[in-house]
Amino acid sequence: MSAEALRLVDAGLEAALLPPEKLTVAEYAAQHRWLANEGGGYVGRWQHAIVPYLVAPMEALTAHAHDTVAVVGPGQSAKTSIAENWFLHTVGADPADLLWYMQTDAVVNAYVKDRIEPMIATHEAELANRLGLRAIDDSLHFKRFRGAKVQWLSANKSNLISKSAPRIVLDEIDAYLGSLGDVKALADIRRQAFGSSSKLLALSHPDRAAGPKPADWKAGIMAIYADSDRRRWYWPCPHCNGWSSPCPGAARVMVLDYPADAPLEEIEQAARLICPCCGSSIEDGARREMNAAGVWVGDGQEIAEDGRISGELVRRKIAGFWIVGVMSPFAFGGLGGLARARVKAEREFAAGGEESTVREVVVKQWGIPYTPSKQLGSVAAETLAERAEETLRLGQVPEAVRFLTAAIDVQKTYFDVLVRGWGRDGESWVIDAYQVAAAADLGGDRPLDPAARAEDWDLLIARVLTRRWPLATDRSLGMALRAVGFDSGGAPGVTVQAYAAWRRWKLAGLVRGYGKIDGRDVWSVLPLKGHNNPNAPLLQVTYPDTVRKNSRVRPDGTVPLGLFNSSAFKDALAGQLQRALPGARFVHFPRALAAAEPGEAQVWFEQLCAERRRADGRWEKTQANARNEALDLMVMSHALAFGQGLERVRWDNPPPWAAPHATNTLVAPLPAGTAAAMAGPGAAPVVPAAPVAPVGAVIAAGAAAVRSIASRLA
Repeated sequence: MSAEALRLVDAGLEAALLPPEKLTVAEYAAQHRWLANEGGGYVGRWQHAIVPYLVAPMEALTAHAHDTVAVVGPGQSAKTSIAENWFLHTVGADPADLLWYMQTDAVVNAYVKDRIEPMIATHEAELANRLGLRAIDDSLHFKRFRGAKVQWLSANKSNLISKSAPRIVLDEIDAYLGSLGDVKALADIRRQAFGSSSKLLALSHPDRAAGPKPADWKAGIMAIYADSDRRRWYWPCPHCNGWSSPCPGAARVMVLDYPADAPLEEIEQAARLICPCCGSSIEDGARREMNAAGVWVGDGQEIAEDGRISGELVRRKIAGFWIVGVMSPFAFGGLGGLARARVKAEREFAAGGEESTVREVVVKQWGIPYTPSKQLGSVAAETLAERAEETLRLGQVPEAVRFLTAAIDVQKTYFDVLVRGWGRDGESWVIDAYQVAAAADLGGDRPLDPAARAEDWDLLIARVLTRRWPLATDRSLGMALRAVGFDSGGAPGVTVQAYAAWRRWKLAGLVRGYGKIDGRDVWSVLPLKGHNNPNAPLLQVTYPDTVRKNSRVRPDGTVPLGLFNSSAFKDALAGQLQRALPGARFVHFPRALAAAEPGEAQVWFEQLCAERRRADGRWEKTQANARNEALDLMVMSHALAFGQGLERVRWDNPPPWAAPHATNTLVAPLPAGTAAAMAGPGAAPVVPAAPVAPVGAVIAAGAAAVRSIASRLA
């Protein structure tokens, strides 16, 4: 035998005897997957660069740390390619039996004919040459390969309880019959005999979830995702390089924005992503580059605005990934198509059409759970005024109140202030409502000018920030504010003055950072900005004034901005106002807020009821000239309480600042004479509050110090 022949024999024996190279599903797809779209589209070798968000889910399928991979996503996001590449890897590199469940027999038949059989023919070495030669080895629902049997089955009770395999795909699980119950639990039974070598892949758009919050994820793919390590996709803004996520519930959420009231063609052209870090508009064409740089961030991890990831991913058996429509390069019409489809469906529903059409667009194109339209009842201003309580005194803190938030609305010549108290299970009380409207403390009675005068903002130190409100049960004691928020928008110049005031107060020690909740920074004083887009997150805290492209570190003095979903908080308030009996989420009003005589105009309550909810989830004024300051203040006060962790408080074991008055760290003695000064009948709303300084000379010195700092900064 010649030397060349011996070399060939040795090479053949080596290839036959050595174990196959261990590749992940993602690596195998990059080397062996070929896409041949006869109907049009991309033809060629698989490229991770087109859908980089699929790499981590594919790698998780061969990771020993997980026995389940859950992928939430819309249609046309390539999520089914994860299962196809797993099938290719299973047959070609790591043989094992595989069960692949789909909604119905009709869906199975069409899918195998249209996708699987052409895929087998295209991959001759990996699939076709490994397929059995007998007739029984190659049917529509069953194919026997060398070392692996693969079955495509409809998800019915019989198929789910009579088959077993170490690998299972639950494809579009939310479209299965509801009568099947917990399909994952049934599938887990079918693979339990295979122990740690088993793996389950669940894919679906989120039809079965009742809303965007984890409390709404009781069934389907979102229930599986809820039990996972909950990874979300983060990508960098092309303008400021600040990192955020298009996925709901992230620490910083990049939302799709568009003019909801414009013609559909204009909506389609104007749709843009909005960076929460710098506020820039991002056009459709930037998404490819953003995706290429994207990363998955899960529970236990945090990603800073500069892209640095800290913390360790929590160890859970389920690896969970959430794909949304704006991530997909295959979304029909891109960003504009997504916006147009949603607005068109919402308008048809508002005109008497089916709500199911809106649901289909939100779930299957946007890839987010749909929140059913709330039929919010209308509570009249007169009804709320009649419900105001004689026993409550404006300016005093009832015994059930555990902490206070103050919201400040910046007007042209004054500040509107509302103080709201919070108790067990979100029950709340309006504690005070007043204006800071004249600069008497500055040596005159001129109107304020918040857009131009820094010293006018510093009046808020004594009149809001450092003030204490006496307890109704013991007026020698007073409760301080847990959080203060003010509208940072308005007339030209207001935003600049608002940010400058925050910096001065921070330097003077009047602003505290409390840590983080759900990845958000928590502050004692927070500039606020409402977002009327119902797709926006409830609240996110960003730093838009200092983020710059390629910056790695935020400088000291950076001003936070609380971006809150005003539509969602107005929904919440509407529900609270409809509660007729005290208890969880009920709102109490002091009688002093109402008109003195029944039948007179209830000005404050009319402001509270000045808007109505539209079918698309946005709110609008009932009349163009209606005043809505009370509504805005109530919404801001709730956003502040939410940011402090209102919904996370364990009332049987609360934090010290939400404890009963006897041990509450916000409660302290008032200076002598303060209680007597505040023991009157209570100031009427929209009347300037007396400039009471509950800590006397200390506050005056603090205000003077701040003015001194301001002059030096100027």
